[in-house]
Amino acid sequence: MSKILLFLVLVLFLSPGCSLWEDKNNEKPVARVFEHYLYPSDLVGIIPLGTSPQDSALAAKRYIDTWVKGQLMQRRAEQSLTEEQMDFNRQIEEYHRSLLIFSYKQLLVQQKLDTMVSQNELLSYYQENTSNFLLSEDVIKGTFVKVPLSAPRIAELRGWSWNNREQDLDQMEKYCLSYAEKFSNFNDTWIYFSTIKEQLPFQIPDPSRYLRNRNNAENTDSAYRYFLHITDHLTVGEVSPLEMVAEDITNILLNKRKFEFLQELEHRVYSDGVTRNQFEIYE
Repeated sequence: MSKILLFLVLVLFLSPGCSLWEDKNNEKPVARVFEHYLYPSDLVGIIPLGTSPQDSALAAKRYIDTWVKGQLMQRRAEQSLTEEQMDFNRQIEEYHRSLLIFSYKQLLVQQKLDTMVSQNELLSYYQENTSNFLLSEDVIKGTFVKVPLSAPRIAELRGWSWNNREQDLDQMEKYCLSYAEKFSNFNDTWIYFSTIKEQLPFQIPDPSRYLRNRNNAENTDSAYRYFLHITDHLTVGEVSPLEMVAEDITNILLNKRKFEFLQELEHRVYSDGVTRNQFEIYE
């Protein structure tokens, strides 16, 4: 495309008040493919305000090239396909009908589907389907502390970590506020062991075996000392704790409820159609 033509495109694009935009008959086209023309006003909106003239010119050229290629491909397709192959009325009708039904179903689901799942429902499904909730990773409860090697009162910290009583946890939390690089108390929450393991300064080739054989670990590297206390653990292949799969179970139950709701909806609509003599099936 010539620089003069690009300049014309940009001038027209950047001049929305131009009277040429009111009537394409007065516009000079910027491209033609067979009997189809592209006008400067067709480029309105494709270039964000504030774009530099150089970038605007490139964007306009890309749009024009894309339009030309699209028109050429359309003409080639029209020349190659039969009338029957170009008849998309049935597909359009099917697509339109699918969109209508989908929108209607979604509206009813939003208005009428009960999305509350009780704890009893969660527990019942969990207990009846434990084989579906086996752990693929080890999980633990406990505490983890990371302190600089220069941190004071290490013996006390070790005692708090290993004893893990309520008063020990209180003392450890106060201590860690002043000295710790990292302190995690997950005594009441199951977490994946991998989230702690990756922070330790040593490798654990067999995490499940490691967890079965120790509750406390203390190690150092060149800068820090690490304390890990494990109060409970579950290893790969055991049943996942309910709290870790509760969200998944909730989604399963809601999807099941939604499916049954929509099945019942279709049944009611069909039955209503029978009662009201709204359709006939000819043999």
